[in-house]
Amino acid sequence: MIPVSLYGISVERCEEFFRQLPELVANLHDDLSYTNTLFAIDDGIAIEKLHRIDSWADFGPQAWPEDIIQELVMALMTVRYPDVGLVEHLLTLDGIDAVRVSYWLHFLTNVYPIYSEKACAALDNLGVPTPFKPDDIASYGLYVQRLEGLKLHAPAAGLPEIGLPRARVLQIGLERFI
Repeated sequence: MIPVSLYGISVERCEEFFRQLPELVANLHDDLSYTNTLFAIDDGIAIEKLHRIDSWADFGPQAWPEDIIQELVMALMTVRYPDVGLVEHLLTLDGIDAVRVSYWLHFLTNVYPIYSEKACAALDNLGVPTPFKPDDIASYGLYVQRLEGLKLHAPAAGLPEIGLPRARVLQIGLERFI
């Protein structure tokens, strides 16, 4: 394991998290609603895919004009992990915050994590302050960086291999670790 104390992470809490992680996420493959949505999103981006994601996440439907739809699609096609700066302007649109954007990015790329208040609190508990501010894309960007850093601190055995995106495994594990 990389010396996590150099990064401000509580060594004891980090080791405990990774010790418990396989058990914390053991039933993730049973979430058929999530996996059906994940695997129904194929290559390319279209507004129908965003609607499917919104439906799974229980976001209310939006009737955006064509120019807004084009802006959404272009921004989501342009962003590259781990950067989120190119989607900042989306937060100026009604009904869109960093949480919603995180769902879209998660399902469309399989690498971005879903922005979660509970996961942010767990990161705080690990000694890595991570604010949850849905109206601030920079806070989501910090969350993405924190989870990427946490992956680097995984023990040699690595993260549990359960056939789902690692970002989802870490997010759910953190939420259940609190």
